[in-house]
Amino acid sequence: MHSIHHLLLGVGDVEALILDLRRREAERSSIRTCCAGCKRVFTLKELSKAISMLREEGIDGYIIGDTVLGLTMKKREFEGDVDLFTTSISPFVEEDLVRTIADKHGWTVGYTELGTPSITLRVNSNEIRVDLYENIMDFYIPLEALSMCRKSIVVESTEIRYVAVECWAVFKAKRGAMTDMNDLATLKQMVDEGVLKLDRSLLKSVIELYEDESRYIVDRLRSLGFKI
Repeated sequence: MHSIHHLLLGVGDVEALILDLRRREAERSSIRTCCAGCKRVFTLKELSKAISMLREEGIDGYIIGDTVLGLTMKKREFEGDVDLFTTSISPFVEEDLVRTIADKHGWTVGYTELGTPSITLRVNSNEIRVDLYENIMDFYIPLEALSMCRKSIVVESTEIRYVAVECWAVFKAKRGAMTDMNDLATLKQMVDEGVLKLDRSLLKSVIELYEDESRYIVDRLRSLGFKI
């Protein structure tokens, strides 16, 4: 898939080394344009504009991060970064293309914790950081899940595609970091309070796509009180 070769290291080893270097760079630049712990706030219209600008340049996909929860709740305002699972390009392999597009518009390019590129777009007087993800190394979203989980809304003629909250929950449980478990605990509280309802059938179907890892996903969700 990649054109990287080395006399001593295999392709997978080189790929891992590159990702490790990118992770370190991302850690060094983790204090970005605002104060530590500060999160950018942007509106639904600004989100649609950002998606539209990226789509015009050939970068498209599904929102998979915490923005999913806000979209599910029909919020008009969001905070933090936008996690976009790309379906039109490979951010890792085509990083030069990402940089060319960013340079064209005066956008900033950085790296995600995974080591894939991120783009910070200027929308009106605001900035929105979009982290670009794909299936690489231990980060994996089955393509079947995208079909099963597809949701969308149209804002000012732009379709915003995102995954169902059930799928967002499965992705969180698969990774299982402390922040993910905290987010899932918040989701469970919202379900208990009747703020949100989960489609258990969809939840189970997506979990099953992970085959050998499904048991760990189920255990993590059950540990928080989710009925699977």
